[in-house]
Amino acid sequence: MQIVDQKAKVLALSRDQHHHYEPLLAHPNFDLVEVATWNAEVVRNASPDILLTPTCDWYESAACIEEARRLNIPSLYIMDGIIEWRLQWESPRFGAGGGIAYNQPITTDKIACLGWQSARTLESWGNVGKCEIVGAARFDHYLSDPVARTPHEGPKRLLVMTANTPGFTPEQVAVVERSLLDVQEALSRQEGWEPIWRVRRGLDEKLGLHDRFPELRGRPLRQVLAQADAVLTTASTVILEAMLAGLPTAMLDYFNNPAYVPTAWTVSVREHLEPLLDELSEPAARRLIFQDEILHNCLECRTPAGPRLAGLMNEMIAIGRKARADQSPLVFPDRMIPLEFGGHALPSGHFDLARLYPGHPLFSDAEIGSLQRKLVFAQQQLEKQQVELDLRNLDYWASVVGRKISRYLNPKGGK
Repeated sequence: MQIVDQKAKVLALSRDQHHHYEPLLAHPNFDLVEVATWNAEVVRNASPDILLTPTCDWYESAACIEEARRLNIPSLYIMDGIIEWRLQWESPRFGAGGGIAYNQPITTDKIACLGWQSARTLESWGNVGKCEIVGAARFDHYLSDPVARTPHEGPKRLLVMTANTPGFTPEQVAVVERSLLDVQEALSRQEGWEPIWRVRRGLDEKLGLHDRFPELRGRPLRQVLAQADAVLTTASTVILEAMLAGLPTAMLDYFNNPAYVPTAWTVSVREHLEPLLDELSEPAARRLIFQDEILHNCLECRTPAGPRLAGLMNEMIAIGRKARADQSPLVFPDRMIPLEFGGHALPSGHFDLARLYPGHPLFSDAEIGSLQRKLVFAQQQLEKQQVELDLRNLDYWASVVGRKISRYLNPKGGK
């Protein structure tokens, strides 16, 4: 990895995206400047070592990226959220409505992908050589300071959420509203769960969604997750955040669309709600293993993402400085970040054969001394049976040979 030997100027396009860049503020190598005005002149005047952007789908950000390329300044797209079917294929703003094809391709030099899933998907859309598996530095606090559950009495608490944009057309919003009303009705019919509503502003009043936790409204999501026992949400980056917090997480998706980021539980019709509440009360180990698999496929989070992001930026900055000095084109390796753990998947913490197969005689006894005794007895029994088998085989072949000799000596003597 190349090292930047002088502080680098980082120009970050930011309109309410400060949370994506905040982890970089304290980095000693970077002088971070966030700008809400996006145009080519801003890039020229700033003359940065690298351009960061949370989007490539708006003409203003596109102008900045094009100017950076003209000036041989590297550009890095930091993914703002998960890939979601309705945004990608059904939003009137993009290809389906006559706009640009969203992220097909991405115009920056590199993309800081959330994980393997987004990297593979984006590469398949014409972005080969651009995708780097970074993770989300804004979620690193879940690793350094895991969410501590707040003990509580009474019913379990289901955090019910929507994305900031629950739908991209009035028809889609109506479907989401209907699904929330079904959740409210299902929760009112039982006593084991109570809701914590965290839906798009205005939806709770419109639909009459009320809970007993007004003090949680407007609080950071991390604090709300600490109060919850499970999460039910529409397609959103919240899925990954809830999984990182260690909560069983279900998707509320009445559209029944393909899920780029799936969940271990999904509610597609109202009839799914009652069984879901039962399952979330005591989540099965096999579901939690699958949830861990989803999390680590969709978000690189075994280790913090901040150092990966900074390392990628340092290398891109070094390459950009050399290209400008040599007046040569910007060229980046296809993969610049080393793969964590050699690209291998690690076992889930829930991978326990006794929990996965309760009542199975082979997995129910975990006491070493007991297992050793059973192994010795099994070996003794096997040895005894092998001796008996050998004797049986010897007697059998002796009888076969005896009959053949008898026939040879007495061919007319019958059998």
